[in-house]
Amino acid sequence: MKSHWLAGMSLLCAGLPALAQDTQSEPEIVLASFLYSPDDIVIAKGVQQETVYQPEVIDVLIPTSPEGLTLAHPAELINRVAGINIHRGSGQEHLTAIRSPVLTGGAGAGSFLYTLDGVPLRAAGFANVNALLEAPTEIASRIEVFKGPGPADYGSNAVHGLINIVPGSVSDYEDRLSIQSSSRGFANASVTADISENLRVSANLAHDSGFRNDSGFDQQKLTLQHRTDVGNWDIASLIAINNLNQETAGFLQGDDIYRDRDAIETNQNPEAFRDTQALRVQVKAKRDTDFGTLILQPYARRTQQRFLRHFVPGQALDKNGHTSFGVKSGLYGEGWSAGLDAEYTSGFQYEFQENPSRFSFVQGLHFDYEVDAIVVAGFVTKDFWLSEHAKLHLGARGEYTSYEYDNRTDTGTSGRFIRAADRRDDYFTLTPKLGLTYEMDDVTLFARAARGSRAPQTSDLYSAQQNQVPGEAQVETLDSLEAGLRSPSHRETKFELTAFTMWKDNFFFRNANGFNVVNGKTRHEGVEASFDMPLGSGFSIQGAGTLARHSYDFSEDVGSAANNITDGDRVDTAPDTLGNLAVKYDTDRFGTYLRWTHVGSYFTNPGNTNSYPGHDIFTLGGRLDVQDNLQLSLRVDNLFDARYADRADFAFGNERFFPGRPRTLFAGLTLSLD
Repeated sequence: MKSHWLAGMSLLCAGLPALAQDTQSEPEIVLASFLYSPDDIVIAKGVQQETVYQPEVIDVLIPTSPEGLTLAHPAELINRVAGINIHRGSGQEHLTAIRSPVLTGGAGAGSFLYTLDGVPLRAAGFANVNALLEAPTEIASRIEVFKGPGPADYGSNAVHGLINIVPGSVSDYEDRLSIQSSSRGFANASVTADISENLRVSANLAHDSGFRNDSGFDQQKLTLQHRTDVGNWDIASLIAINNLNQETAGFLQGDDIYRDRDAIETNQNPEAFRDTQALRVQVKAKRDTDFGTLILQPYARRTQQRFLRHFVPGQALDKNGHTSFGVKSGLYGEGWSAGLDAEYTSGFQYEFQENPSRFSFVQGLHFDYEVDAIVVAGFVTKDFWLSEHAKLHLGARGEYTSYEYDNRTDTGTSGRFIRAADRRDDYFTLTPKLGLTYEMDDVTLFARAARGSRAPQTSDLYSAQQNQVPGEAQVETLDSLEAGLRSPSHRETKFELTAFTMWKDNFFFRNANGFNVVNGKTRHEGVEASFDMPLGSGFSIQGAGTLARHSYDFSEDVGSAANNITDGDRVDTAPDTLGNLAVKYDTDRFGTYLRWTHVGSYFTNPGNTNSYPGHDIFTLGGRLDVQDNLQLSLRVDNLFDARYADRADFAFGNERFFPGRPRTLFAGLTLSLD
């Protein structure tokens, strides 16, 4: 069925350009300044465009809003978006869901794309999990969230969605100093200041002593931004450095142990840790040509980490990292775009278990290998006005990926671990996109058919385990259909309603016994709604909600009723309902809000025999302009001190939980230095 609609879509893409007429010229896109509210503009598609006229579903978050002033983790802001469910682990760790279950392992690493001004934070194929901990969100002017397969500008990892962190330009900032602390040991300090007219430095220091024993982290971020003109080129450069030293609190094990007020402060894995370092340099060069706006983005990145695999028997030490060099390019005209991307990456993986053997997790070396990767891609998009109100959006991306794998130890099997001989693997993906928007005075209708696809993660291919043939993982493909309606940009009341259905093939994941499944299939369908409505006299109400069903589309018998997968069963860690609702009051000098956040019940194992009941959390916060250059912000998390789990799952025969943080007060001061 999926191949039929994609074949029909290809024929439609080929035939419609000849039939369509340019009955209306493309609205002019202003690059130098905003003509619209920043909430209505998205720049991850190369140049500034209004979200209301896009066939994709895109949410724009403004971190400088009252709710963004006292963040301990970007998930606290991003989870406001309908269909988003980022699970916090310990410290800065996270697992993401965007129109999906909360995905782990290679699935979590390859299903979501995290970018900084359009450039991926990590290389495709090299462990994208936890990538938000490297993002300099402290200097973000906006966070853009795309749901469903990404636009043609993006390839690997933009399967279920992408999150783009947009830094403010050098001229956007004012010199400022911010400090923040909490009642449970979290504190940070940020400063951003001009060094010269075109050079700005931003630094952030964070410390968390953790609300659980033997946990917490220290993190340092440094960002340098420079802007200059060279001939006709507008050039913005960025250097970002990140260092994280984390003492990790592991899962609590036991039935509903997250409800025990004393137990949630304990840590059954005091030996666990995560150390991560990252360095990135990227340049954005832009100029106008006779054909359109040309954008070149060369970049280089280096990331490495060491952590203890506390979540599996044996608790091996994992060391991994990669170094990349690449360039993104695009030419953007009126109603069309085209571009080429290329990247080279050299990465490594080392895993050694010092502890005695436990089950098939054997003592000694598990893996030691290197992978060189080349990714080359091209994309093209074109819009056609079908009538005065209707516009057709066409796009496609082709991407070639090549992995050169070098095993640095003996080949063969050690316990559950399979070390393959040297090999090369090549993949090609083609991801067409088809969208339609229909603009009316009071509403814009939209529909979209899109494919998201990615080459396997290198860990899926080469960190092979029992019941797996090295290199057998295939290209993962997700086909999506969605339709909805949204308010136009001139309306004070904003709303959006979307229905979607998606099929995913070659879903690679680890089952509840820790073994790899290479050819899973899942179905995802749901409805999302969001709105923002002024009530008058400074009051407003804002909300977002999702009703969805995520199910397995195949069967797998692993010999245990708790872990068997049956066609039609719900995918674990995939609640049917997600939502949040906030009442706000805002004036020039004072703002406050009360937000209710809901996470529905979900199964924690594939056999659907264990479940987590869900939770409801309330947050109260606000800000006060004490003086023209001094702002106070306050937030009370978990206002009614509910006992809940940030994450619940079932593995190796045990219920496991990351307990949610008890009621916590956050306070911050921001001083303008201009």
